[in-house]
Amino acid sequence: MSHATHAFTTNGRSHGEVKNPDLSPEEEIRRRLLRLDGSKIYSLILWAIPPGVPFDLVDLRKWPQEYIQVAGSRDSMTVELRRIVEGIPQQCVVGHPVGRATELREADQIIHWNGCETAVLAGEVFDAVEAGDLFVEYYHAGNVPPQYSLRVLE
Repeated sequence: MSHATHAFTTNGRSHGEVKNPDLSPEEEIRRRLLRLDGSKIYSLILWAIPPGVPFDLVDLRKWPQEYIQVAGSRDSMTVELRRIVEGIPQQCVVGHPVGRATELREADQIIHWNGCETAVLAGEVFDAVEAGDLFVEYYHAGNVPPQYSLRVLE
């Protein structure tokens, strides 16, 4: 029996494997992003399950260490990538490819989720379809495509 390789965390508290018998992982990822409404379902994290560890044995107090996440609604969300660089965790806001991000950086945008607000640059606002492309790439490669910008959060 094969184990799922990735898991979701929804709203920071509900965890489950990427394993739907009726959908491919890519379809399941995209469908979950389309469900974000900014209030009842407002965040989604995709992360790799440690190799060789069944999901039910993952210590969720220590894992995930690296992931891609969104907060907001299907129409307006922020995408962040958490990675380990030289042993140090680094949180980054994902932005559109440089050409587009440059032309869109004139105004700050506010992403609303669960009664909270997050300010991002205009080139860092995504909808569920665009975020789906990033999440699918992360599912397959563990990163976002290199043409997207990453702004490191302090």
